[in-house]
Amino acid sequence: RIVTTAEEFAHELLTGEHLEDFVVLPNGVDLLDLSWEDSIPEDVRSCLRDARCASDFARNMLGRPEMLEKYRADIEYIDTDRQQKDILRKDKHDLGKRIREALRMAEAGEADAALMYVAEMRLKKETAHPIGGDNVKTICLRDMKDVLGPLVAWTLYWDRYDEGFFAGGKRSGKGVHIDQVLWSNVGRNYQGYKLVAAWPKGEVSKQVATEFYDVLFSPPLKETEVQALTKAAKLVLLRPGDVYLFSGGIAHTVLCVSDEMCLGAYESIVTLHPTHVDLFLHTTDAVGPYCLDSYSMAPSEIKDTNDDCLDQLEDATEQLAAGGVATAVKTAAIDARGPPNWLQLRETLVSDKQFKEKLKNNFAMAVDLCAGDRYF
Repeated sequence: RIVTTAEEFAHELLTGEHLEDFVVLPNGVDLLDLSWEDSIPEDVRSCLRDARCASDFARNMLGRPEMLEKYRADIEYIDTDRQQKDILRKDKHDLGKRIREALRMAEAGEADAALMYVAEMRLKKETAHPIGGDNVKTICLRDMKDVLGPLVAWTLYWDRYDEGFFAGGKRSGKGVHIDQVLWSNVGRNYQGYKLVAAWPKGEVSKQVATEFYDVLFSPPLKETEVQALTKAAKLVLLRPGDVYLFSGGIAHTVLCVSDEMCLGAYESIVTLHPTHVDLFLHTTDAVGPYCLDSYSMAPSEIKDTNDDCLDQLEDATEQLAAGGVATAVKTAAIDARGPPNWLQLRETLVSDKQFKEKLKNNFAMAVDLCAGDRYF
């Protein structure tokens, strides 16, 4: 589903339903003032300038010891079963060691360097975000969270703390999976063309994700993979500059298809729309179509996420008590940081009576759904 303005995209993000769908804003990184130069640190950008694939990027970082101390990232390769594997997973904080092993594997013919993928790149140590001020590990200097400002309170959950950055060359990507929490993702595709496949919720997603767990659908495809793609709910081509929204709570896979590298990042969210709140509350199901066993976040680990959800609901309640969302936007404008377009976007949204009614209605339904969950 294509939208053409920043206001339309923000409206869909905060009030709409996108399960089994993609909402795409072409040229969104410019329309939302989230450009590559403004969002990504110079040291990362410089290591990517001449890179054609993830192994080039990794090799360039290896020549900068300060980056090895600053960042962490997964270096992934494709094994002989077409399954994506982390290199030295247990050494997740030693980026230099992981890169050296990746390059050794490529030189020894144990892995295809062209299909390697840098995933979930973030800071090793949390730091104050330059705009939001919240403690984060994301490498991104600007996010959708900054664009929306006080309107972020009108979501059940918003994670940019662990926001990941991804980089890969042609025919690399992310294998089939369902996110460990049944949330949504709002992403920016800074460079390159990506094909994304996503499957219907529930049993179909569970079957595909189980049968093809972490398998990268890179050509030539097997017949079983072709048949799996016929069951997909959506096949989407993401273009350079697209900002997009989709559910990570369904099976999905990503394939880079351009000669230039694909570079992107995303934040994880749960909107207040009842469809997405309901899906999120199935994350720790022990049985049924949403039960993913060890692939889901353990009930003991999701406590912090649920606590964050309670904080979000409290923030929205406080805004209501203080005069509503329009008052919150007006008050926050005094200390607004970032480009003027962000403030204009927020003001346009809260001047829409229908938008405000949808927010309040979704909030009420979200509270009811959470009240029926044993944790809340």
